[in-house]
Amino acid sequence: MALNKNERKVLDVIRQDPYVSQQDLADAVELSRSAVANIISNLVRKGYLLGKAYIVNKERPIVCIGAANIDNRHIVQDDLVGKTSHNIKAASSLGGVARNTAENLGRLSEHVELISVVGNDDDWKRIKNHSKHFIDLTSVSVLEEKSTGNFIEIINKEQELLVGLADMSIYECLTPKLINKYLNVIQRAKCIVVDTNCPKETIEFLLAFTKRYNIKLVLMTVSAQQMGNLPHRLDGATLVTKHNELETAFKRPVQTNADLKEMVLLFLNRGFKEIIISKDSEKIIYGNKNRMRIFENPRPYNKQYDWGQNEAMISGMLYAEFHLDFCEDPVLAGVVNAFKTLDCLEIVRPDLTNDKLQKEVEETTTPITEMKF
Repeated sequence: MALNKNERKVLDVIRQDPYVSQQDLADAVELSRSAVANIISNLVRKGYLLGKAYIVNKERPIVCIGAANIDNRHIVQDDLVGKTSHNIKAASSLGGVARNTAENLGRLSEHVELISVVGNDDDWKRIKNHSKHFIDLTSVSVLEEKSTGNFIEIINKEQELLVGLADMSIYECLTPKLINKYLNVIQRAKCIVVDTNCPKETIEFLLAFTKRYNIKLVLMTVSAQQMGNLPHRLDGATLVTKHNELETAFKRPVQTNADLKEMVLLFLNRGFKEIIISKDSEKIIYGNKNRMRIFENPRPYNKQYDWGQNEAMISGMLYAEFHLDFCEDPVLAGVVNAFKTLDCLEIVRPDLTNDKLQKEVEETTTPITEMKF
């Protein structure tokens, strides 16, 4: 069962100190002692605590594996002219597809753990200070000789990406050998989400591991350049990608619904269980062996801005899958979270909660087109 904000705060304190007194616990979360007592009773009823001794019931987490970095956007304010300087509007935020997905899930009150590699630097401190409120960071490896990943986007005033510059070499250290250090974490996972910043051999290792232990595997692409890390077959996995990454990788247009259908069928034939393709911020396509569904964004302004869309999509979908009383259509829950994220122009929308998303799903007017295969 899902947790509200105060329940999650109380559980976080208990996880850090299972022997905390009820008064100290009340002081830590800034609530009355009687309110904390009621919350503890709710946590016992919901199965998060085993009895009143604060024994935490280790629920199976969703484990996200991949990038945790800093994203920098530079929006050129006038017409771009070569070999001269330009006025820009600069913004910086936390990023990384795996980290973004994990924060979405954490804000939805899901127990989520991150496996990543970072440098021992100010960028990691910034990531840690923010992310620790939503994500278990115990399995993040700090590498003294490396720098935390950084990504730069140069964008024109029409919100079109001109060029992206990525310093992601640290993720070459996400090898099967490093992943082996955290087998106890991923073995108890109910789902593993991995982004293609991970080397190809690591993704192949995780595919074999999840098959053996019957764990759901979601693979998220991060760029056209990293499509080479995608194994040819990923039997039983879920793929989350973008139409322009597919265009570059396959050197063919992916624009019309017919083009998108061809891509869905291509990956289904490669063994994927289900495929999600976002086309800018205009539409999201979902396909499995039975049908393809096209979800049109009812607010299609700001067409080129799609930061955080796929991370929001898969997070909402997974949350609904693992909480059957949340809504009847997990894919729709993901789509609504994705389109709402585009509206707020944040990589992870700061007002996201499971209650808010559930209400948004109930009120959605997203047009849907369905095709049978």
